Amino acid sequence: MQLNPRKYFRIFLLAGLVNLAAASAIDANTAELPDLGSPDLVLYDRSTEEKLGRAFVVSLHKGYNLFEDRDTNQYIRDLGHRIAGHTGTNRNFTFYVIDDLSINAFAGPNGVIGIHTGLIQAVRTEDELAAVIAHEISHVTQNHLSRRFDYANNHGNLNSLATIIAAVLIGMQNPDAGMATMMGGMGLNIQNQLKNSRIHEKEADSIGIKLLHQAGFDPHAMGDFFGRLSKASSINSFQTPEILRTHPISEKRLAEAENRARQLNKKEITKNSVDFALIKIKTAKNYETKVEMDRPLSKNERCYLLSHSETAKQTSKCLRQLAFEDNTTPIFFLEYLSKIEELTKHQRNRIDKRAHFLLELFPQNQSLLIGYANYLAEYETNLEAISILEQQQDMLLYQSNTHKRLSELYSKRKQSAHAYFYLAKANIEIGNLARAKHYLEQSKKAKYKADKRLSAKIASFEQKHRNLLIKKENNK
Repeated sequence: MQLNPRKYFRIFLLAGLVNLAAASAIDANTAELPDLGSPDLVLYDRSTEEKLGRAFVVSLHKGYNLFEDRDTNQYIRDLGHRIAGHTGTNRNFTFYVIDDLSINAFAGPNGVIGIHTGLIQAVRTEDELAAVIAHEISHVTQNHLSRRFDYANNHGNLNSLATIIAAVLIGMQNPDAGMATMMGGMGLNIQNQLKNSRIHEKEADSIGIKLLHQAGFDPHAMGDFFGRLSKASSINSFQTPEILRTHPISEKRLAEAENRARQLNKKEITKNSVDFALIKIKTAKNYETKVEMDRPLSKNERCYLLSHSETAKQTSKCLRQLAFEDNTTPIFFLEYLSKIEELTKHQRNRIDKRAHFLLELFPQNQSLLIGYANYLAEYETNLEAISILEQQQDMLLYQSNTHKRLSELYSKRKQSAHAYFYLAKANIEIGNLARAKHYLEQSKKAKYKADKRLSAKIASFEQKHRNLLIKKENNK
């Protein structure tokens, strides 16, 4: 049975308020928990993990402020999958950016990983950001969530898994409350639980440093970043970053991380990507804070920075040049598209040619695809925007926002059957099965059979997701 996110959050709130109340609240809702299988199993089964992952993602979308900037999400996801590609597993990983200035990150069930915007601002190099992501990926590959469940399960609390998930989510907003939930709700011996936590952190460091090295990043970056934060917090204990509360640091842990990095064979380290600096600029601009890096901005990066301000024509000129000449990232081109006002036919032809060239270079870049589609909807027609989205969407790892944009475009054309269909596709990707079923039924009611093409799409969609759609879900 699918976890009900509404009851889910009521559990989380109770658990965050009173330690002992957490256990009672969870016990009262055991009917909403999935069958976890035999208590002597070390890992809960794959089906259960997928159910928990869907509930977790739905909760993220409903209960937290996701950072909606497409370029930032694209960058974090590209970076995350680049690192995850070296795990040697077929585990699912999905990456989300949380609009929160606290310096933190988390790993949830089924490979769901969240990165706070505050973390992006705090890191000074791409290696440091990659280090935190690698650490969270390692929590997933080492099955730390299910292992904590197994430990608790064998110590008298069969419903502890919900408490662990609650602690993860509560810890995103209040690490102290999250830890209280973990300790009180599970009813464990604190020293034993802290011991398990330290073991898991050590494992995540070790595996994460190896992943960093394999992905071409500086393996020393993990110790450098956590060490710098720890030193800063020791000077001002009232400003301890959340990540140090949820990932406790000790001198021993830092020394072990450094030793682990030294043991790895020397490997050429990839320089910071252009995207890293541009994303730092974007997040800093969003919060009106200073861009902090380990080096001065380059000429091209300064051009991008100035493009966000009310400056002279020379800024537009340098941005236009980068938009059509820089092939390292589509972000310059997308920034240019967002600022143009009136275009000649020649300029439109040039933009179309450049956009298709970049789509070939970056076929999985959702930000580029949606950005170009938005341009087409503005300067050409909705039909051309729909066409490019439908042609390219299957190339993407993340399609939810593409489906939402298609729904909006079809709605403007008053083609409600298509609009509902794409809302169904958007919702099933984020795990909201009840809404997906609802929109699918609305699409069918809107006389979709008159359109054989849409009829075939609906049939294919139902066949692909048959096992999910036939179940009774309660996550409205």
